Formats: sequence, C-alpha cells, structure tokens
Amino acid sequence: MRWALMAISTLVVSLAAPSLGVGQQPANRISLDEALQLALRQNPTLMAQQAALFATKAGETTAALRPNPTMNFLAEQFRPGQSQQDAQYTVNVGQPIELGGKRQRRIDSARAATQVAKYQLDDARRLVVLQVKSAFAGALIAREQLGLAEANLKTLDDTERIQRLRAQKGDISELELLRIEVQRFTFARDAADARQALTAAKIALRTAAGAVNIPEDFEVAGELDFKDVSLDRAVLVQRALDNRPDLRAAEADRQRARADHRLARANAWWDLTPQLEYQRIGPDDTIGFGFSFPLRIFDRNQGEIARTEAEITRVDAVREAAALQVLAALETDRQAALTQRDRVLSLRDVYLPKATQARDTVEYAYRRGGQSLLDFLDAQRSYRETALAHLQALGAYLSAVYQLEADTGAPLDQ
Repeated sequence: MRWALMAISTLVVSLAAPSLGVGQQPANRISLDEALQLALRQNPTLMAQQAALFATKAGETTAALRPNPTMNFLAEQFRPGQSQQDAQYTVNVGQPIELGGKRQRRIDSARAATQVAKYQLDDARRLVVLQVKSAFAGALIAREQLGLAEANLKTLDDTERIQRLRAQKGDISELELLRIEVQRFTFARDAADARQALTAAKIALRTAAGAVNIPEDFEVAGELDFKDVSLDRAVLVQRALDNRPDLRAAEADRQRARADHRLARANAWWDLTPQLEYQRIGPDDTIGFGFSFPLRIFDRNQGEIARTEAEITRVDAVREAAALQVLAALETDRQAALTQRDRVLSLRDVYLPKATQARDTVEYAYRRGGQSLLDFLDAQRSYRETALAHLQALGAYLSAVYQLEADTGAPLDQ
C-alpha cells in the first residue's frame, strides 16, 4: 500500500509540474487585461485582505457554537487507616442554556462583520485596479513621449549632418551649426525624461501586479487611444451611490453596530444551567437534579450596552462623511475629466495638425534655403511643445477617467 501511494503521488506531481511551469513563465509583453488579472490574483494587499476576510468569516463558526456542558466529580469522607464504607462520591453534570437569544445575536453580529470584510475586500480590489490602470496609462504615455523625443532627435540629427557638410563647404556659418547643436540638448532631455518616466511606470505596474510572472524588462502591449465617455453628473452620482464598495462597507458597518447592540442587550439576560447529580454514599446510590443561574444584581452589561449605542452613532456619522467625500471627489474628478477632454480634442484636432504642417513646411523650405535657421528651430520647438502638450493632456484625461471609474466603482460607458 505504501508503494502504491508513493507511485500515485509521483504521477500527480509529474502531471501537475508542466502546468505550473507554464503558469509561471514570465511574459515579456503585458497588456492591460493581463496586468489586471495578475494583480487581482497575486497583489499582496489583496492577498492580505482576503486572509482578513477568511479570518473574519471564521468568527461565524465561533458565534454559532453552543456552550460546553460542565461536569464535577467530588470524593469525600475518607478516613485514613479506617474502613471506607462511608466514603461519598458525587458526579454533577450541567448544561448551560443561553437565554435572551444570545446565540442568534452572536451569529447576526458575526455575519454582519463578515459582510463588512467582503466589501472591504471589494474596495481593495477597486483601488488596486485603479493603481494598475494608472501605471499602465503612465507607461503608454511615457512610451509615446520617448518615441516623440527620439523622432525629434532623428530629425534634428539629420539636419545637423546636412548642415555640417554645408558648413565645411562654407555655405553656412558655424554659428548656425552651433545653434542646432544647442537645440539638440532640449530633445535629448525630453528623451531622458521619457525613459525615466517609462521606467518608473513599469516599476509601479510590476508592484501593483505583484511583480510575479513579469520580468523587469517587459514591454507594455497596447495603443494610446482617446476614449470618449459619458460624464453626465446625475448618472455618475447614482452609480457611485449604488456601486462604491467603501460606501457599502460603511452601510454594512452600520448593520454590524446595530447587531452588536442587540447582542449586548441579549448578554444582559441570565443563563440557566440545569444539573443532574449522581451520588454514592457507602453502599447507597442517589440521584438528584437542580439548576443554577447568576443573579444579575450589579453587572447587567450596562457598559457594553452604552458602548454599542455610542458605536451606532459613530458609524452613522462615518457613513454620512464617507458619502460626502465620495460625492466631492467625484465632482472634482469629473470637472478634471471635462477640462482635459476639451484640451485633448482641441490639441488633437486643431493645434497639433497646424504645428505639424508648419514644421514640415518650414523644414522643407529651410533645407532648400527658403527659410532661416531661426524659423526652422522655432517651428521645431512649436511642434515639440504642442505634441508634448497633447500627450500630457491625453495622459491627464486617461488618469481622470480611471479615477472616475474608481469613484463610481464601475467602468464608464463610451
């Protein structure tokens, strides 16, 4: 039998090993959906919150347990050195019976605490999703900014190479070449800043996703697209009130406080303990019965009743404060999204096309001697500033949208 069990265990391990290896294979390209799945599965904060939920739920088992019976044994009337014919043995068995509905009140309180822990876990998921989405959007923005800076550098380097040849031939002065070289510092700085921002965003993304199955040199897979969403205030407010897990947790905490108060009042009741007794005195056997109960003269659980009453008042105020904070944050983020959306649309549809056209036209004319170097550098700077402003506005808009999704506790409709 031992050898058979060992063979079965070896077979199970061999079959499970390949699937584990595939699941642990690091991914070099991570999409937003993949990052969210990894975060929801292995984020340490969520794992800790899940453990807290399991620990809280175990309280339901404890609350449902009935009191253990009691047993007493007593032997007396022994006379050392003499006959023990008159020795007395007594066995007493009692079963406490809880009155006042204590057990059900305990169960209600434990279930209410579990409900609070469930909503707290949902709220932790909401915040982790926001963290992942924000980091992923930051990585996309930084990637696009790096691409823009490298393209600008390439354009300037190509121009510098041509102008260097012209300077060597004496067609232009060394001053013009020097101005191009000085302008290159700005584009090189943009590229360095974008690389740093991309590295920071990747670190934040790996941290939010648990850093497991994601190598340090991974790439983000996705396109930076503008997503127009509905920003109707009434709809957003209703969604927040209906879906926010922290508001639900606050409401569940109110129910828990009331359940604790009912439990405190139930604990003020006395409990009854019926008892059955068997007694043997010498050759005689007797059976008796009785009961015991505490005399609630001094301790009637007054302190716990007063504490739970005050707790009800406290959690009611916390619930109202949380609702006000949610609505205030929602309106602030909504106004930010409106502002950034208008900015993105105006830059994308009006100013960026004009800046691009002006840069291309001036560059074409400059290479053929129709424009001055100052005009060329000014057009390059205008395009750089407009393109960076567009990317920054798009990033701010996406951040505002993701924040609104976290504020409402649900994705926004396009």
